[in-house]
Amino acid sequence: MNQDNKTRTYMFIGIPGSGKSNVLFKFLRQKILEKRRHDNGKMTEPPCEVLSFNDFNICAGEMCRKICRMMSVPCKTEISKAPEDYSYRADKTYFVDTSGNLGEQKSVYDFFSKSVFAAKCFLVIPAVIDLQILSVILEQYSFLKDFQVVLTFCDFANDERMKQISEFFESRKIRIEARNTSGIIDESLEFL
Repeated sequence: MNQDNKTRTYMFIGIPGSGKSNVLFKFLRQKILEKRRHDNGKMTEPPCEVLSFNDFNICAGEMCRKICRMMSVPCKTEISKAPEDYSYRADKTYFVDTSGNLGEQKSVYDFFSKSVFAAKCFLVIPAVIDLQILSVILEQYSFLKDFQVVLTFCDFANDERMKQISEFFESRKIRIEARNTSGIIDESLEFL
């Protein structure tokens, strides 16, 4: 791979059903809108591509392809391929959707953690999850060296719950990057 450190990669990792794909597409939509605003509404070739390694749910690849088509963004969803089977370009930004399988997530994380990808990793966590279960999940994801949290399903958590989960992460010196509702993709992520 002939790439330099300008390559940007955003990885979305989390337990099955946590909202990884929803967050990825909301984040992607915001990045596309930012790019269009910056370029006065013009965009010739999409500066990004979605890579879906999400084979945990049989419909995940098809859903990913459809949403990418609506956004006019290239998408690769060949679930039998490993990250090293793709070719990468230094002038593209990659949005990586991972499987719900912990072992496969670790493999994808290890691959994209190489400095050539300049990757940013988001651990997607439902705001309504039990804190004891969350402790176990964080132990399972101890292989993540540098990550930020995106809380999902925030519309199902009351203020007291949001305070509890915020304090939980603060006590572990883990940054909450954004909050997401369970809503549709054209709604925005709330960055903190």
